[in-house]
Amino acid sequence: MAGTGTPSAPTAITPDRAQRKKLVEHPGRVAIVIGTLAVVIGLGALALNRSDTDTRNERIYPTAVQTVTPRPGELVRLQDTITADLRDGLVGVLYIDGVPIPDDQLEIVGPLSQISFRPGPGKEFARFEPGEHVVTVRYWVGRLQDPPAKTSSYSWRFRAGA
Repeated sequence: MAGTGTPSAPTAITPDRAQRKKLVEHPGRVAIVIGTLAVVIGLGALALNRSDTDTRNERIYPTAVQTVTPRPGELVRLQDTITADLRDGLVGVLYIDGVPIPDDQLEIVGPLSQISFRPGPGKEFARFEPGEHVVTVRYWVGRLQDPPAKTSSYSWRFRAGA
C-alpha cells in the first residue's frame, strides 16, 4: 500500500531573502535626513541658549552711548539721578530741558565715562517739575575742559512725577 508511512507535518514556507521587501528602501537617504535634523535641532538649541530675551538691553542708543538712566519714557521721582554712560574714552556734559548743567554739579566717573546729575538745593534744578523732561548728552574724545566746536549728542525724554 502506498502511503503506509506516517503523515508528515506541514512545513512552514519561508520566503527567500531575495523575495523579502526591505524595511527602508534607501538607508543612505534616511541617514542624511536624520543627521540634518540632528544638526538643525542642535543649532536651534544653541541659538535659544544664547538669545538675549532681556528687553531692557535692546539697542536704542548710538554706539557711543552704552545706556542712560532713566530710560527713555520712564517715570521717575522728582529728585532722581540722571546718568549717561558713554563708551570708554569719551567725555561729555548734560543739558536738561535745554539748560547746561555746570561741570561742578555733575558727578563724572572718568575711567568709566559716566556723567550724572542729581537735583538738589543750590543746583540748576532743586527738583524736577512733574511732567516731561528732555535730557541731552553732548560727548567727544578729549578733555572735558576743551570741547571741540562740533560734538556728537544724544537726547531722550523721561517723565517726573510725585
